[in-house]
Amino acid sequence: GDGFADTPWGVILHGTRSGQDYSTAEEYAATVSYVEQGAGGLGWHVTIGDDAVCIHLPTNQWGWNAREHSGKYLAAEFAQATVARPISDGQVRAFCWWFAEHARSTWPTLPLVFPTHAELPAGVRDGKTDPFALSDSRAAELRDRIYARLAEIGVR
Repeated sequence: GDGFADTPWGVILHGTRSGQDYSTAEEYAATVSYVEQGAGGLGWHVTIGDDAVCIHLPTNQWGWNAREHSGKYLAAEFAQATVARPISDGQVRAFCWWFAEHARSTWPTLPLVFPTHAELPAGVRDGKTDPFALSDSRAAELRDRIYARLAEIGVR
């Protein structure tokens, strides 16, 4: 990917959404394999499984994952086969570990801003529903869980 011009605006929360009847572990493994095969030219920083993280891009570079927003935000893909699948506590822990140890080590002033792909203007235009649809309260709940975990580990 290309380098960020300035501190990113936050981290876009994506859901991998293969559509298969996969567990989180199966979806995580399939997504990591997809990235190893080139990911169709797409790029994101990290795939998040249950207490598992696979880093794909360094946090000083960006990859194409959310149209015009790609060069403004870091991007995380939560292993989530379908919209019906919840994001687990293990995934929240893994994401927060990556945020604290990688994202914030590169960008000390990186804001605690976590839009979903569905909430970004390009995602609205494209009808994205990851990790949850635009009006789904689970998106706000996920952010609240992330904020709580980050506070627990001393990230503010």
